[in-house]
Amino acid sequence: MPMIDSVVARAAFAAPECIAVREWESGRSFTYAQLDSGVSSFAAWAQTNGVAVGDAIGIHLPNCVEFFIAQFGSSRAGAVATYCNYRLSPTEVTRQLRLVGARVLVTTQEKAEQLRELPEMSGIRVVLRDGAPPLGLSLDDILASSGRPTEVLGREDEDAIARFTSGSTGLPKGVLVSHRAWLIRAVTMQAEHLQIAPGANTLTLGSPLSHAAGLSVIPTFLRLGTVIVMENFQIDQVAPILAAQPIYLLKMVPTLMHTLLEHPGAREGLRTSGVARLFYGGSPARPEVVDAMLDLLPNTEITQSYGSHEGGSITYLDGASHRDPVLRQSAGRPFLSAAVRIKKDQPGDAIGEIEVLAPWLPHARLTETGREDLRGKWASTGDLGELKDGFLFLRDRMGDVIISGGFNVYPLELENVMNIHPQVLSSAVVSAPDDKWGERVIAFVVPRDASQFSDEALRAHCRERLAGYKVPKEFRVISEIPMNATGKLDRRKLSDPMWAGRSRRIN
Repeated sequence: MPMIDSVVARAAFAAPECIAVREWESGRSFTYAQLDSGVSSFAAWAQTNGVAVGDAIGIHLPNCVEFFIAQFGSSRAGAVATYCNYRLSPTEVTRQLRLVGARVLVTTQEKAEQLRELPEMSGIRVVLRDGAPPLGLSLDDILASSGRPTEVLGREDEDAIARFTSGSTGLPKGVLVSHRAWLIRAVTMQAEHLQIAPGANTLTLGSPLSHAAGLSVIPTFLRLGTVIVMENFQIDQVAPILAAQPIYLLKMVPTLMHTLLEHPGAREGLRTSGVARLFYGGSPARPEVVDAMLDLLPNTEITQSYGSHEGGSITYLDGASHRDPVLRQSAGRPFLSAAVRIKKDQPGDAIGEIEVLAPWLPHARLTETGREDLRGKWASTGDLGELKDGFLFLRDRMGDVIISGGFNVYPLELENVMNIHPQVLSSAVVSAPDDKWGERVIAFVVPRDASQFSDEALRAHCRERLAGYKVPKEFRVISEIPMNATGKLDRRKLSDPMWAGRSRRIN
């Protein structure tokens, strides 16, 4: 089994002049030959500038050509590509870099300005996509060197990618995936689910390459196709993109499906686009949104997948199942290589926690307590579900995680941030159903002095310390936080009224 960067080398050999990546806003495009050359130059620079095999390289970039160069270049250097969501705050980013022990960070001048004074950045070399010294080294200068790296062999089952999610504590935890695992997952998704045609265009809307958007990259490269990226998503640009070139695979989160349907221009552009496959994932989609999309695109194969950071790709729902009134309520069937089981509290229970065992699972986890080996272990999803006739039906979530716009938001992380504000005595964060975002984040706050409390001041406090999607949409003042019989915070008492009358707490 080769390493991840071999996908680019293979494509460059087979179709050097074909376009690998195209940026919509800038119009820049890289052929496979150009991308492969950039990957080698970056890898050679890393190897000769203190990055040893197994070291981590942080990637804190928007959707752009440079993300691919850093991603595959890290692999070619024998380093671990560490994905840091571009929307994260400086504090969140530096914590992730510390956990992986990053030696290099590839980012933008804007982010480098925000990070430069933080003590955690000491010893980390900064490479700038769009800048130069003294903030960091110029990536353009590195690519101009046209270096050739020393070949790295025998790391197929070693650390390749570090991605971060959140654990039960509410703080992000890193999961480490091997080259073999990531490639098996990509090949499986292509064969069973995505089915990208040779030379086809893939367009991902509203999702970062560090998140779900990245899952369609290798399948597209395997078919010598083109990945089209938007650095800053704008709804008004959807119709022009769809009109400018044929799109075979269109990927988005359910929140964006709702947005597209409400925008007349985007809706019409989608209707006349001729998109062959529309793939959504990240959270469940509302039935009325799926109905509207099926009506709008009668000749498009509409599919979805269900998975998690630790479980990877677990199930998929194909186009035919979407048109079945019963099956469309499910999360689909497990991928061939994914064993799914329901961990039940009692033998007679139908519903239990969903667990998965698959060849693409992470082999290690990173937290403040160190590195934990996960090889051979079933991955727990924290979701509750049941299996019926081979289809998985989601019923609830064991924890209190909120999925808003396809991103996980963990209440405890937000509560810890709010509780250090001088106006806040205590707080509790819960979810409420939302037609656009799936779920919205609601914060209940007990202020020290209700007459002096300002929700705008607390919102600004949160924005300084958290990614924008985590900041609560509403702040509600209450006199006390409810506790359960064991003296623990009872979030359900606050959130249950907002979910009343619904058959499940997943929207």
